[in-house]
Amino acid sequence: MAIWQYLLIVVPEKPIQNDYQCIFKNNTTEYLPETEPFWKDFDGDTISIISTMDSIIKRADWEDETCICWKGDTKNEEDNDCCISLNEDKNQIIEFRFRIDLRKASNLTTTLQPILKLCEDNQLILMDLKGEI
Repeated sequence: MAIWQYLLIVVPEKPIQNDYQCIFKNNTTEYLPETEPFWKDFDGDTISIISTMDSIIKRADWEDETCICWKGDTKNEEDNDCCISLNEDKNQIIEFRFRIDLRKASNLTTTLQPILKLCEDNQLILMDLKGEI
């Protein structure tokens, strides 16, 4: 990860409210616990979330059916990217993360703000690699 990129992990708000203390306070590793369990009961519109991400960042060419990726224009200091992993049936999110390029202020308005709106609309919250919300 480049020094100008900031990684954020997206998870549903409800399970975090219920299980945050148990999962993160009892984590004895240096790494963020798996976020897949948080998505288990998520009933949001996965297709709509993916479609909205399509309107924010261009799709990358290295994706597959269960790992959808987006990549910004690195030559224009828009090194924003996103990845949504789906279950085998391709109908449930199991992981959602993105990185924002902080070199250009316009990335905040053209990329970060729309992603924040997507999160707000779908009752999703953001955390960093240390589990800080």
